[in-house]
Amino acid sequence: RIKDFVEEVSGVASGEYALEMQLEKVDKGWKTLQFTLNSYRDSKDVFVLAGLDDIFAQLEDNQAALQTMLASRFVLGVRDRVEAWDRKLGLLSETLDEWLGVQRAWMYLESIFTAPDIQKQLPQETVQFLRVDQNWKDIMRKTKKRANVIDAACAPGVLEMFQEANRVLEKIQKSLEDYLETKRMGFPRFYFLSNDELLEILSQTRDPRAVQPHLRKCFDAMASADFEEGPPLEEEGDPV
Repeated sequence: RIKDFVEEVSGVASGEYALEMQLEKVDKGWKTLQFTLNSYRDSKDVFVLAGLDDIFAQLEDNQAALQTMLASRFVLGVRDRVEAWDRKLGLLSETLDEWLGVQRAWMYLESIFTAPDIQKQLPQETVQFLRVDQNWKDIMRKTKKRANVIDAACAPGVLEMFQEANRVLEKIQKSLEDYLETKRMGFPRFYFLSNDELLEILSQTRDPRAVQPHLRKCFDAMASADFEEGPPLEEEGDPV
């Protein structure tokens, strides 16, 4: 009986030790893993996330390993630490999803809402975007200085900030789509153009030549048009 008891205790100790070694590996892996940030359009102080494959691979592997640990009969002595890491990586996964969602929407809308003509035609959405834009640039500058993945993504309030930014950006995109629809209803041949093509025209409303590259799509058998100088447009009103 004593032999069986000793073997049981030894087996449990070996099992717990193996789990502790796995946890140590998880801990060390995230201490050294950092975000890669690239400059956005050659800007010196505006950044975007890049090269996330290694982060997602490690995240997936570690989450699977933690679930295996939690199912082990030897987990009792380290359960709190395993559950803490499981929650932390769950938070990281959710934050990364929101973060990348904001990045995709911001990169699309940034070029649109820097155009003065669009700012004039969508003033409320411009104000909303500029707030998100400032928050985005601030968090990316902070991430550049503190690039550790866990420190940057799991800091208090980061997930909530990205969730709110995504909600605002979704509303802005919806308003933008509604705005484009009104333009198409006013001039149905705009339905032949993609959103990006139509935005290219609307962002240059004081330059009639902006429509030139898109004439072939709007009109059959019409590849280009000649423009002559005319009287200046009125300061107020929508010329399109």
